[in-house]
Amino acid sequence: MLPSYQNSIELLTRVADAKLFKELILQLNKDVSLIGIDIVFSEDYSPIQLKEELQKLIKELIQNDYNSYTNLLYRIDVSEREMQNIESTNIDEYSENATFLILKRVWKKVWFRNNFSS
Repeated sequence: MLPSYQNSIELLTRVADAKLFKELILQLNKDVSLIGIDIVFSEDYSPIQLKEELQKLIKELIQNDYNSYTNLLYRIDVSEREMQNIESTNIDEYSENATFLILKRVWKKVWFRNNFSS
């Protein structure tokens, strides 16, 4: 069973401990590129660097390209209900929570593929 996490750093640290951090970055890069966003997250990032860079991207998309932001959420398949449950009017808090939901969903894809594919 996929464990639950309290925040992005805890999630990414556990992913790194499971030796699947690179796979998570590759999946995130794939999802981002499929909607036409020209950014590549480095496989050399630490969990903190990845979280900060993704959060910066999310904040930028919310402020400057909301259509790409919603396309990214759709592509990654982030729960609409979970997104609606983010209770914050502060853009930094909102983007941090959105980043966590995105990372959780990407991790779920990687975890399932790693545990259930042949």
